[in-house]
Amino acid sequence: MGSNTYLVLGAGVGKAIAFILARSSHTQMVAIGDVDFNKTTDACRFVNKFSRARCVSIRFDAKENKNPVELFKKFDVVISALPAKYNLRLAEAAIQANVHFCDLGGIVEVTEEMLQLNDKYPNMPVSVVPDCGLMPGLGVIVAKKLMNDLDGAESLEILVGGLPQKPQPPTFYQKVFHPEGLKHICYDMAPILSNGEVVLVKPFHDYGQLVVPELQRFSKKFNGRIEAFVTAGASLAAWSFQDAGVRSFSEKTVRWPGFVDFFKNVPSDEFELAVEKNLTTPVNSKNPDLVWMRVTAKSELTGQKSMTLLDLYDSTTGLTAMQRTTGFPTAIMAEMMAERKTKPGVRTPENAFDRLGIDQVIHKVSYLIPLG
Repeated sequence: MGSNTYLVLGAGVGKAIAFILARSSHTQMVAIGDVDFNKTTDACRFVNKFSRARCVSIRFDAKENKNPVELFKKFDVVISALPAKYNLRLAEAAIQANVHFCDLGGIVEVTEEMLQLNDKYPNMPVSVVPDCGLMPGLGVIVAKKLMNDLDGAESLEILVGGLPQKPQPPTFYQKVFHPEGLKHICYDMAPILSNGEVVLVKPFHDYGQLVVPELQRFSKKFNGRIEAFVTAGASLAAWSFQDAGVRSFSEKTVRWPGFVDFFKNVPSDEFELAVEKNLTTPVNSKNPDLVWMRVTAKSELTGQKSMTLLDLYDSTTGLTAMQRTTGFPTAIMAEMMAERKTKPGVRTPENAFDRLGIDQVIHKVSYLIPLG
């Protein structure tokens, strides 16, 4: 048994993060904390069925616990799978506790505030890595790898989304992750790179449809046809890639056709009601989900490279495709943080790992989910 200890906050996607960490030979113990102690207990019971390390449950209320420093000191890495609004305070507490911290992030304003902690704690010895998970995390890391492989790129594009395997009207979507994240997709301005300049565009920008052959088996109605549109899911990647000389960059969310027509006319103050009424189908063995992603890099000198991911609901474990593709990469990054393979300070994933570290993340993820 190893010596690394982890605290995972949030028992939703956190269950998938703990699932991978507890199976590692380098892990001694994983704790899962959530405001719902019964949910946490169930998550640990699930993890312990498959793991070699011990998983323990604790009650953690991010609203009430304003100073979790003493709790954090008991662990090597704290991982937040909670809504992004809590992450700035949790990250600062981790720095004060002298432990590593990462989160699922994805909200531009929160990540910008977290980066300012570099000024407040200029000599921090630990790593803080916001925006892990599927997107921005894995998607942006794959883009960075492809750019490295081409010795630079002028253009980067990420297409990514979670989809129901059995899409139903009116939204042709289901509750694959927290509604708060979905709201940011539908309403937040999105940073892209256009002609080398960072530009903020409205959600649903550059809407289009494409046919993905590997998705044809999931819906006779759509026959592999999906819609794609720019969203703010890439967080600060536009600025990172601008610094690396990229001229064009965008992250597009993909959905079955009909999603945009439904949500683009829903006022933001009516969003929760619209979700409550129309996103009632849970993800389970009867209504499984999938996650598809394609990342493409283009260079005028060295050509073009792409990587594609297609992951499905796992009926053996009951983990959804979104839990797997979000949680598994986060767990890998967290373990590499514990092994001090990330740079100190607050850095987004594409900047936290050196070139070898990025290759290692991709290599390890490829063992767990279909990525290639």
